[in-house]
Amino acid sequence: MCRHMMDESTEKTLINASKLGDIAAFDELVKSNQASIRAYFRMRVFDWAAADDLAQEVFLTAYKRLGTFRGEARFGAWTRGIASNHLRNWLRQRRDEPVGGGEELQSLFTSQIDLSYQFESSVEPEPEEAVMLAALDNCLSKLGRSARSLLDERYHVGKTVREIADGTSRGYSAIVMQLLRIRKILATCIRQQLGPTR
Repeated sequence: MCRHMMDESTEKTLINASKLGDIAAFDELVKSNQASIRAYFRMRVFDWAAADDLAQEVFLTAYKRLGTFRGEARFGAWTRGIASNHLRNWLRQRRDEPVGGGEELQSLFTSQIDLSYQFESSVEPEPEEAVMLAALDNCLSKLGRSARSLLDERYHVGKTVREIADGTSRGYSAIVMQLLRIRKILATCIRQQLGPTR
């Protein structure tokens, strides 16, 4: 069910009540923001069960840290900042593939999305992440239009391989193979840019 955006006055009232321990008030804040937080993760994680778990963790963290919320931004923007941190940690824990592997590329593309949309404008990328993003940008610029379009659909838009295949005349396997080839090209390019220390 679609919920209307909560007005700022109501939100402030609910936040103040929540800080005093009113669980029902916090539940209203969750209901008003849970769809956007769940969508934030589902666009990036591609595993909806994990996305929903992460969304729940965001609101648990928000409840625990509510005393630190000063109202300088809307509650939704604040929880998106928490979501960004949770996602970054979740992806770091799964970086067991070499540079250019699916999880690491997903992490890099996610960082691009977060910087582009400025979900948490006060957060600067870590120095290592900034170097990786610069290398990724340079390597992406060397890809053809078709390859960039496919990566955009897969990582930025968040389509599954099946959805991409269904929207074209190409088969599922062909899309999988093209993504693998692109990842190998990007992996090689990124390694060359980062040098032997990576």
